[in-house]
Amino acid sequence: MLTYWKLFWSFFKIGLFTFGGGYAMLPMIEKEVIGHKWAKEKEILDYYALSQVTPGIIAVNVSTFIGYKIRGFLGAICTMIGVILPSLIIITLLASGLSKIWHAEWVQNAFWGVQLMIPALITPIVLRMIQKGSKTLLSIIVMIMAFVLRQYGVSPIIILCIAGVLTIIYFKVKKKK
Repeated sequence: MLTYWKLFWSFFKIGLFTFGGGYAMLPMIEKEVIGHKWAKEKEILDYYALSQVTPGIIAVNVSTFIGYKIRGFLGAICTMIGVILPSLIIITLLASGLSKIWHAEWVQNAFWGVQLMIPALITPIVLRMIQKGSKTLLSIIVMIMAFVLRQYGVSPIIILCIAGVLTIIYFKVKKKK
């Protein structure tokens, strides 16, 4: 029987050993969840998509959805706390010391290097979502539209609303066929 402790510990490890923010955690979440057979790849991709439009950090949202699926409300709490707690501990410990060395060139270079890794970690997930989804054309149109609108300074909230309306229209038209 899956215990709450096992859920917490699995997501604590993810939070502890992943650097670069929520998106960088996604490959590790996927490996852990599929490895334990808690969800299938298709389900995880659905959680990624749902977490994109849910307010908050994507890794926290994904972990919460997975915890809820596996063990209900308490499972969601365990996975959410598990993925958040390492960052909270590390940030608290580093806050005092980092402020003294923040402007050091090596610290800035380290953070720059981490930023370069994020697209490399996210790209395979995005490509798999496009390959697995039957809505590839819609996904590409919405991504291009969002990119172009952001270049013109349109609010992300407005872009999300437009994307939602386009998706609703797409599925209404598709359903009528």
